[in-house]
Amino acid sequence: MKRDDAEAVIEILLAADGGCEYCVADLLVLFCERFPEFKELAEKAFRERFGDDLKEFIAKRENI
Repeated sequence: MKRDDAEAVIEILLAADGGCEYCVADLLVLFCERFPEFKELAEKAFRERFGDDLKEFIAKRENI
C-alpha cells in the first residue's frame, strides 16, 4: 500500500458510523495493526478529527 492509498483508507475509516469516535478508534487500531508503517498517519488523523490521542482514547475507554 502506498501513502496515498493509506490516506484514502483512513479517510473512509474516519467516516465510520457517521464519524463515531468509538467506531473510528476501533477501526484505526485494526488498521495500525495491519499496516504499522502508516500508524503515525492514522494517529495524526484521529488527533486532528477528535482532538484526542488514539492510544489515550483507547486506554480511557478500557478503564471505564
